[in-house]
Amino acid sequence: MLWTDMVPVIVDGIRAILGYLILFFVPGFLITLVFFPRLTDMRFVERLVWAIVLSIGSSITTLLFMRLVLGVDANTQRVSLGLSLFSAFLLIVWVCEIVYLSSWGSGKFLHLQKHLSRAVNKWRDRTARTALSTVIWHESTPSGGDHIDHSYLIAVKEAIDIQLVDETRWKVSEPSLLPQPNPKTEYFELVIREFNEGDVSLIDDLQIYPVQVLRKPDLTFLGHRIHRGALRITKRLYKKTETSEIQWIYSHDFHLFAILYSEDTLVELVERVLLKLDEIATSIKSGTRVSSHLEDMQKLRAETKTVKEKPRKAPTITKMPARYRGYRHRLFSRPAEIDRRKLQADIVRDLTSNHVTPDTFRTSDRMITSIKIPEKTDTDKLQVSLKEIQNDDWLYE
Repeated sequence: MLWTDMVPVIVDGIRAILGYLILFFVPGFLITLVFFPRLTDMRFVERLVWAIVLSIGSSITTLLFMRLVLGVDANTQRVSLGLSLFSAFLLIVWVCEIVYLSSWGSGKFLHLQKHLSRAVNKWRDRTARTALSTVIWHESTPSGGDHIDHSYLIAVKEAIDIQLVDETRWKVSEPSLLPQPNPKTEYFELVIREFNEGDVSLIDDLQIYPVQVLRKPDLTFLGHRIHRGALRITKRLYKKTETSEIQWIYSHDFHLFAILYSEDTLVELVERVLLKLDEIATSIKSGTRVSSHLEDMQKLRAETKTVKEKPRKAPTITKMPARYRGYRHRLFSRPAEIDRRKLQADIVRDLTSNHVTPDTFRTSDRMITSIKIPEKTDTDKLQVSLKEIQNDDWLYE
């Protein structure tokens, strides 16, 4: 086959590939870029699935628009041309968004993106529920670099008594529990900062706040409710100043999750939070409230302080009870003289001393007299001592 014959085949092949991409991938992919401009805003697999689904939807919509609105014959070439123009428009919008995000800020756009992200995350979090806790909505917005900020609104079936504590004063063992009445709520906001680099997902920070919410008015038509109003967070039960930090007594328990379970994915960590909320709600309902991390640490601090204290002197007994006086006499008083003599008698009772006479010790006389006394010694005193030794009558006294 000649080269000139291969060119039309190659061109037709490229045209077919581009046609399939235009029909089944490119428009949907650009739509995901418009709503989630950074590539790290969505996982690659999720973006691929949404691209295919949205592209098929765009092709069907373009076909119906040409036939019903424009009244033209919608063949493959015309549909491909319409999708190409639509894709070019989406590409221009995406480029403008990237420039806007990198140059002038993203406040208003992020506010819109939060609401759009709820639809995508609703499918992702469809299994995020336990016996008592449910994720109402999940917003996600990029936060510079490879970080993504997530905000979950969680509803608990049982209203929880929110015991507030000043954590700053608690750390120095001062009275820090805020007086009653304590506010009650069944809604909590879970805030997570995620480091997402494609295949790598790490949790940098995790906070949870008891919140008060307000439901927006329902959308009605002719007295019938078409759509129920969405919940909106109106107040966090949290306050921080330069000298205090007022928060829920269990807040610190959740702060530790990002450290203790650093290997967990975002979904796994959210499930742990839901299970912890279930545990707290169940314990409060049963009347046996589980202790928080702050309470456990304060108890441990008190026990450690007790161990470090200097031992106290035993109290002095001024007057011993009558029933112990006899024991004290036997324990601390000296034995009587009669007892000592009796002890001596018991020791020498079995000794036979009839054969002992003064001549028994005469050999010591010869030994004593043979001792040479130095000239410089006080002889008078020594002689007196020798006479006392020689007088063996003391042995028989």
